[in-house]
Amino acid sequence: MTAYPLSVAPPAQPLGPWSAPGARAPEPSALSEPPTAVVDPVRGGSGVPTATADPVVPRPMPLRPMTAPDVLDGSIAIIKAAPRTILGIGAAVVVPLELLSAWLQRDTLSESGLSGALSAASSTSSPLVDITLTTVVLFVLSGIVLSVVAGAIAVVLSAWYADRNITAGRALSASVSCLPALAVAWVVVHAIEAIGVIGGLVGEIFLMPLFVVVAPAIVVERLGPWRGIRRSMRLTQVRYGAVLGIALLVAVADLILTVALTGIGFLFEIFDWGWIVTAVCSAGSSLITVPFVAGTATLLYFDLRVRGEGLDLELGIAAHFNSAQ
Repeated sequence: MTAYPLSVAPPAQPLGPWSAPGARAPEPSALSEPPTAVVDPVRGGSGVPTATADPVVPRPMPLRPMTAPDVLDGSIAIIKAAPRTILGIGAAVVVPLELLSAWLQRDTLSESGLSGALSAASSTSSPLVDITLTTVVLFVLSGIVLSVVAGAIAVVLSAWYADRNITAGRALSASVSCLPALAVAWVVVHAIEAIGVIGGLVGEIFLMPLFVVVAPAIVVERLGPWRGIRRSMRLTQVRYGAVLGIALLVAVADLILTVALTGIGFLFEIFDWGWIVTAVCSAGSSLITVPFVAGTATLLYFDLRVRGEGLDLELGIAAHFNSAQ
């Protein structure tokens, strides 16, 4: 059986001995070394003690099979566990994209005020769809940004499961180093999904779950675009129905969060300068929704590896033998 890596960087120090779920930590004695902190596998973590008594390593979700509510709750728990790290990753790529989007669409956004509404009402032309090169470019960039954030969060979660902390800069650097593979994979995936659109929106919906974990697989396992796509298809096809259901739930939750967080901007659209407030609200919304969606993809990736490859058992055994050396 092929062994797939968990993290893109080796642990900083050997892990402690593995303990069975629910087992108590050994009682300290005068002749023994000071005990290290043991992670409660029920409340969070893989059951592997940290190499040092460092309670700072977050464990928002234990490494075990997860249900759909677990994945949704875990996506929010990842943000709450280390907001500076997760939001820092999102801000580093989302804010520049939002600023670029606001600048490229400044003329269109400035017409969303009261004067723009009056001119639109008096206009004789009524295009049904206004798709420009700017729209296409921003759509592609937003998809690639989501892939980069998903890869960086996968690196962070890999480090947490290995009882290590990692900075937002290092995680983002590891993901950006896979940017060519992530970009090519995104283009190929959406080209495949475009085939599903020919048969209606239903075709795209049923193809989409096969590619949910492409970005985490590419960054964590250091794969190329083609291998990353095949890896995602192999992992997801085993639990296709569950992945489809979770993907649809995440899409609905993302839509609700986006509407709720950007609702303030709608109140100012009657003013000519309202586009500025709209752009700020859109950036703030993306800082939450992008890490949320990326965290969901990452948790699904680890869940599929736990179910299909016994990743939790593999890590426990590796930690046990490392401590015996």
